[in-house]
Amino acid sequence: MIALPLFTMIFAVMELALVFLISISLEDAASTMARQIRVGTITPPGIAVTANTAAAPNLTTFKQDLCQYILLVPTTTCQNQIQVDIQPFANFTNTSPVNPISGQTFNSGNLCYGSGTPGEVVLMRVYYLWPLLTPFLLNGLENVTTYTNTTGGGSGTGRWAAVSATEVFVNEPNANFTGAGVSC
Repeated sequence: MIALPLFTMIFAVMELALVFLISISLEDAASTMARQIRVGTITPPGIAVTANTAAAPNLTTFKQDLCQYILLVPTTTCQNQIQVDIQPFANFTNTSPVNPISGQTFNSGNLCYGSGTPGEVVLMRVYYLWPLLTPFLLNGLENVTTYTNTTGGGSGTGRWAAVSATEVFVNEPNANFTGAGVSC
């Protein structure tokens, strides 16, 4: 009689530890990729490039690069479950991004992929939907039961913990970039 609740609790603690490990790993990955955008290692989408700069990665390539920094998640699983929202703003006061989580529904339709131009404020949010196996963890974590993905990678119903990381930064000046960039 005691074995089933005991093993369920042990499994829940292990799963919670995995969610925290994914959260820390996601924070590190977001920080690394945000720095690459900020200093111009990655050319922002919509910016003309010169011989001194690399081509702008599309969203799929950006997700691949981001996923290589996330521990314990296979790359293909990561690319299907990760969502990226990068939005430029003119200044810090006029930032009002749309939250993709409404109730228990995640909708990627309002996400953006545009890192702005040098000098602009950029908000980068990364979401990873971790599939939960222990049902009572749903009460303690921000959870999603319906997932709508408009950019590919699947959708459906289930139980996911919505793990997120946020970075806010100002793009550094870069003489190699010309153009207006991509905005949302």
